[in-house]
Amino acid sequence: MRQTQAQTYLLNNYLIDRGISLAETRRRYPNLIINEIAGDVYTVTVPIDAEREFERFQKNVKFISRPRIYGLNATQALEASNISVFHTTALGEIRGQGVIIGFVDTGIQYTNNVFKNADNTTRILSIWDQSIEGDNPPPTYGYGTYYSQETINNALSATEPYTVVPTRDENGHGTYIAGVAAGNDQTVVGGYIGGAPDADIIMVKLRPAPDYLREYYLIEPEAVAFAENDIIAGISFLIEEAVRRLEPLIICIGIGSNNGAHNGTVILERYLERLSITQSLILSIGVGNESNLGHHYEGVAIEGRTQDLEINVADNSVGLAAFLWATVPDKLTVSLRSPLGQFIQRVPILPDQPQVYRFNLEQTVLTITYSYPDPETGGERIEIRLQTPTPGLWTIGVYGEDIVNGTFHIWLSQRGFIKETTRFLRAAPNTTVQIPATSQTTLTVGAYDYVDSSVYIGSGRGPTTAGIICPDILAPGVNVIGPNLSGGTTSYVGTSTAAAVTASAAAILMQWAVIRNNLEQMNTRIARGILIRGAIRQQGVVYPNSIEGFGRLDLRTSIANI
Repeated sequence: MRQTQAQTYLLNNYLIDRGISLAETRRRYPNLIINEIAGDVYTVTVPIDAEREFERFQKNVKFISRPRIYGLNATQALEASNISVFHTTALGEIRGQGVIIGFVDTGIQYTNNVFKNADNTTRILSIWDQSIEGDNPPPTYGYGTYYSQETINNALSATEPYTVVPTRDENGHGTYIAGVAAGNDQTVVGGYIGGAPDADIIMVKLRPAPDYLREYYLIEPEAVAFAENDIIAGISFLIEEAVRRLEPLIICIGIGSNNGAHNGTVILERYLERLSITQSLILSIGVGNESNLGHHYEGVAIEGRTQDLEINVADNSVGLAAFLWATVPDKLTVSLRSPLGQFIQRVPILPDQPQVYRFNLEQTVLTITYSYPDPETGGERIEIRLQTPTPGLWTIGVYGEDIVNGTFHIWLSQRGFIKETTRFLRAAPNTTVQIPATSQTTLTVGAYDYVDSSVYIGSGRGPTTAGIICPDILAPGVNVIGPNLSGGTTSYVGTSTAAAVTASAAAILMQWAVIRNNLEQMNTRIARGILIRGAIRQQGVVYPNSIEGFGRLDLRTSIANI
């Protein structure tokens, strides 16, 4: 095997998570496009002719990271969680009135009856479609198209609505979770109703991740994927809209990623951590559906020895990206053996320098990059990329160079980003909660089947690598009915569904607390404590635990126990 020069990638967008002087930085680097997308979170866009200026920028401005890629996680359910009891109560109906539920997802089918009032006007306050370039982007962000409630109403009154407002949800995921959380079909008696049917709705339709990121992370072409910078911008937009309207806000996040140390150090995690203390804001985040897919390996390295682990790589894979995280202060190196027996000996640590190898008998290209010390964790990160991998068993050898603790974790990309049968042979089901649910003080939700009370087999399991219990609670996430794109109903399985159910409970809690002046300081951290305290706990089960957290969502008991 021979080592070759590393391939150069044009990284159009980088993220910075630190305070900088925007005016001064723009003056010093005039050819770079630098914008603030949220508080102390900036994007840097590198034009094709500004790469040398960007290299100088990298040397002087630290804590720069490539955006990570995130993918989708999806009336009896409301009764199981004691949510629908608030729709008709002696204290007066509590159905989310005066509260916004916001989504960053695949969009929303605004023509669907579940998002309309009885007079054919919309319940949606606004839509930011990041994927449609036009002359009306949100002013802070400068891309996509903003559609106001007035514009959506004009579309609904038109013969061809989509000629007026062309935004669509081609996937259906966003429409479904918005319907579960806040749907209300008023056109027929006994029509579909979600958990907070009188809440207002704002949707950010995320634009697809750019090709250069999909190529870098070796994502299968059919995968639905979004870039971290667009997600952060979408969340920031939701907050701006809520502040402008002086309404409390619930944000439902049904997307996740395996790429990170799973300990709260990723930029998106840190951003949400800061938001968790914001008054009149509750974040509901699904923990992902990765526990049974074989995408996580946990091992213990021994100094001076090699531990081998095997990955089955499926036929016709675009590639494989694996990310190894060592525990501070350990130092590891890796070797690799292909299914045909070709062997790359231990690759030396050359910090932040991609080391590229081509196999003589195969089409596979291997790139190994050590980040030591990693700026996010202070420890070691090893990135292993296999382009056009030969199908079969690949063996990664993990060698202990300098060991104090020894524990290390490796994650493959998530479901959809890689082929279904690509997995570790000896996978670990724990520590499979996806980012950003691994942030410490947000409200994180796993899924269970409300019919037979079983935990959903794919529901992500904790703890995080920082030792934090996760998920916080479980909510119904199996066979929950919601709207589809043809005007009928469908059901999804997954923790994004559970996050949507919990978002509706959070909207009712927020109305009770803030709109009715019972607990005006409500925020994510307070809501998390309230819902944990009132959760249903099964007899004979020790709580908290890595599968169910502190129990199962019970809104009535939670509010009663405040």
